[in-house]
Order: sequence, then C-alpha cells, then structure tokens
Amino acid sequence: MTRMPRRTVEPLGHAEFDLLLPRPVDGLMPNARQEAIEDYLMDEITRTAPERPRVRRAAWVALPVAAAVIAGAVIAAPAEPERDSRAGAPEARERPGPGLTGLVDRISLAAARQPALEPRQDQYLYIESVTSGFTVDRSDGTERGVVTPPHKRQVWISPDGSKSFVLEPEHAFMDKRGEDLDTPTGDDRNSYNAVKKLPADPDALLERLYGGGEPGNLPDDWSAFAEVGRILDEQLTTPRTSAALYRAAARIPGVEVVEKATDARGRTGIALAFTALYDRQEWIFDKDSYAYLGRRSVLVKERWGLKPGTVHFQSAVVGRAVVDAKRQLPDGRML
Repeated sequence: MTRMPRRTVEPLGHAEFDLLLPRPVDGLMPNARQEAIEDYLMDEITRTAPERPRVRRAAWVALPVAAAVIAGAVIAAPAEPERDSRAGAPEARERPGPGLTGLVDRISLAAARQPALEPRQDQYLYIESVTSGFTVDRSDGTERGVVTPPHKRQVWISPDGSKSFVLEPEHAFMDKRGEDLDTPTGDDRNSYNAVKKLPADPDALLERLYGGGEPGNLPDDWSAFAEVGRILDEQLTTPRTSAALYRAAARIPGVEVVEKATDARGRTGIALAFTALYDRQEWIFDKDSYAYLGRRSVLVKERWGLKPGTVHFQSAVVGRAVVDAKRQLPDGRML
C-alpha cells in the first residue's frame, strides 16, 4: 500500500493536531479518493494553523491522514510531540514504570506460544475489530470534539498488501457495502510479507523501529512506539516476531504500565503506554492470558472541549484468520 505524495503544509503544530490521529494500516484507499480527502483535511488544517518552523523528521511528513480516515478516525490522530517539550525531556522519561520488565516478559512468552497462521500468497488475512474514532464538529460555528460510537470493522488483506477490502458500514466516508482497495504493487513496509522479515532480535528490531532516530528524543521515541502499534491491530505476525516486538518496545524511553485499561469491547486489561503532551497511547492486554486485546488513545489534557481521560480513539481485535477470498468469513460463509 503505497504512500501518497503530500503537499508541503505546516500542520497545526505537531504538538496539537497530528497527535489526535491513530496510525493504522497505511494506504487502504483508491488514489482519487485519497487525494480528495487529503485536500479537504489539509485545507481544514491550514485554515487555522499558526505559523511554526518545521522541526520534525521526514518520516512524520508522510503521516497518512487519509489512511487514518479509513481506519475509523474522521479527522483524529496521535500528534507528534515537539522536540523542546519538557514533558518529553529524556532525563524525565528514562526510568521505566513499575512492573514493566515483568509484564513484557509475560506478554512476550504468551505471544511466542501462540499458533502461527501462515497464509499462502493467494489467500487473505482477515481481521475483525470494534473501533471508534474522533471528529471535530463545526456545525454551529464553533469547534467541538465528538467521539464516534464503537462499531464493527472487517478487513481482508493479501499477504503482499496489493489486494484489500474493507467493510465498515458505520464509517462516515466509506461505501456502506464495503470497498475494494487494491493497489498496483504490494506494500513493502506493512504487509504480512514485510513484517514476517522483521528481525527477531529485540536490539536489531528496535534499531529498525527507530529508522535512524535517536532513543531519548521524544518524537523519535513516539514514532518507534507508533510503529509497533501499526502492526498490532491489522496484521498477522509470527509468534517469534510478536515476542520480539514487545521486548523491543519495552526498551523505548517513556514506555510505562497502566494497571487498568478498557478496550472498545468493554474488556478490562493491563496496558503498555506512552504519553506525549495531550495524548497517551495504550496497548491493552488480558490480565490473565496476556493476549493482545486492542489499543486506545486517551487525552491527558483538555482539547477541543474534551476533558482529560476522554478516549478519542480505540480499536479492539475480535478475531484474526486466514481465508481464501475477500468477504469470506473464517467459517467459510461469504458476506
């Protein structure tokens, strides 16, 4: 799923707008549709954007706004933190939270014991989830944050990422009957084939996640944490790679434990989390089995009229499987 070229635009300050958009599977959208939505979003951003010098890495310039739209957040996202934020100063963030090492050990062992799903190249990965996003309502002339109700999302993706289908009838921008989102070439970054090739050594994997960034620098730490989150929701990984991902993530400065978190299905678990400015990203795990349940984004400061503690994005995994065709369910039925 190829990234689209982007116009040179200064966003609302990387500490403000960008952080309200979760980063899901990239590019599941036809080119013309993606361009139209990106143009609309860019116009909305620049209409109120303050002047601010560009300070972020090139990887942040390519943040797929339209991809986040397709994943359930209408205009919402995690924002990139500013480099000079004292909240993200390395000296204040290097010490891991209580129980981090033990929790990650248990999560990694649980992941390593999971049965492997090995799709053929002519098959599809099927991921069903419950998701909820965030939009800004300007209908009365003011800006008011609105969190959308949780709803079902079903995705079919070929192992090379070149073929996909998304069914999310309650999404504001999507065809209620679902959409074919095939691309001419496969995804060289986020496909099953690419993820399967990730190194299983946590140190080598951590270096890959940072992509040349520097541990202890807040935007780079945030980006590395987000990279893991991109894989967790709508992808399949080998048990060995999953275990390595969690062990690598635990080495990112600022990662901590949240003892109680609830996913979009109402399941309560324990979370690995990362906080930057307005937002805390959480990956939620079952407290008994340590299986991955889902992820969510929680405001830690008031924003767009929404109080601290508001969950502005969430996605809970219902099931993953390998099927033979688009629209086929794990039990063989066709939608």
